[in-house]
Amino acid sequence: MRVEPPDIEAWLTEYIRAEAVLAGHDLEVGNKEPDGLQAPLVRPLVVIRDDSGPPRDWVTFERSVGASVLAGTKAYDYPANRLGIWLASVLFDKSLPLVPGSPIVSVDWDGCNGPYPVGEKLDVARRYLTAKYVVSGSWSH
Repeated sequence: MRVEPPDIEAWLTEYIRAEAVLAGHDLEVGNKEPDGLQAPLVRPLVVIRDDSGPPRDWVTFERSVGASVLAGTKAYDYPANRLGIWLASVLFDKSLPLVPGSPIVSVDWDGCNGPYPVGEKLDVARRYLTAKYVVSGSWSH
């Protein structure tokens, strides 16, 4: 039998969407920046990227995740800062393994960083975060 790593990018994208609704945030969440992205943004944007990682054993894997928050403008970065801080609270939450359907077994604190500003071509503020997890795989048929 083979074990497949989870699609952590898809799971986190759906989870963040649901958490944003609960928190009253009106934002877009996806795994890619839209083609032709232009400022000003209609709604803030969160982009989740799976940077992969090695297997730990037969059924668990390390997964590093990158997250970008785009909001506000370069001169008015408050919305990006606030959303970045909120997103850190979601991605670094030690109770993620307890969420129903979560593939996350544990949060690896050494791989959790940010949010911090990064350069952007458009007149929008960008904040970047990283999170690292141990995740469980599923049996492949």
